[in-house]
Amino acid sequence: MAGETGLLLGLAHALASLTYVFGVLMQTLPIPRREWKAWGPTLMWDACIAEVAIGTVAAVQLAVSAISNLLGSSFGGPFTSPNLSFSLILAQLVMIDVATVLLISAVSATVVFAPVAEILSRILGSAVSSCTAAIIVWSTIKVITALFPGLWLVIYEVGLCFYSIPFRIGRRLASYFMSSSIVMAIGLPPMPSMAIWLEGYIGYQAFAIELQNILGQMQRNPLAAVELIGLLPLALGNLMAAIIIALIVFPIAYLFILSVIARSLANVLGGASAGPAPSIFVLAPAREITASVKEA
Repeated sequence: MAGETGLLLGLAHALASLTYVFGVLMQTLPIPRREWKAWGPTLMWDACIAEVAIGTVAAVQLAVSAISNLLGSSFGGPFTSPNLSFSLILAQLVMIDVATVLLISAVSATVVFAPVAEILSRILGSAVSSCTAAIIVWSTIKVITALFPGLWLVIYEVGLCFYSIPFRIGRRLASYFMSSSIVMAIGLPPMPSMAIWLEGYIGYQAFAIELQNILGQMQRNPLAAVELIGLLPLALGNLMAAIIIALIVFPIAYLFILSVIARSLANVLGGASAGPAPSIFVLAPAREITASVKEA
């Protein structure tokens, strides 16, 4: 991996040097068209910016590592390990998926509940599909998270190579590579821990506090146990809602937020990402040749 990163940095440096040479040639050669000559200082400036970006790779790596450690340390308890969080998430989703399928099968096989089996299957069918999709999403995120610590720097340096191409041809693609690698390297590792934290927070606020109040009343009045029995169905519904929000809705919303941040950072890094229009090199000279022929 170190050899690949060194090779990519060398390629980016060579492309930046080529960009600077093009800028010098554009500025010094007797080029007739003013649009071409104006690209001389721009190319020289782009080469300088690319060299600065190449020189700050180590600083970017340290910053990403520091921010990732800071976000990881903000989730205490047993959820500081992404592997443990992924295991808890996948175990819950698989359990819900299997239980829902078994419930639909059991109701369908019972003669008494046969009339409502079709309605129940329609209601719970979307839940099964959502759980299955969530399992696929979390499994994919787990694989990406396992590979990304050693891969994001390569993607960032590939972006530097595109960034250094003359005439800003690869500037737009480069900005997306660079921004996506930084955002995903920082945002993906704490994602499972945040989901577990959100699930626990919603479940605690919806059920645990009310349960503590009832248990406190039971110490003074044993008849308060009736309220505890009535609380159990509501508690089950609240816990299921917490699982749905934290493990199914949250990853979609979180990935959408990361994509918005990556796009905004790409706009900042890319700046004026569009290169020169092809008409500068093709259509404009063709018009000049045609005009000269007509005059002759």
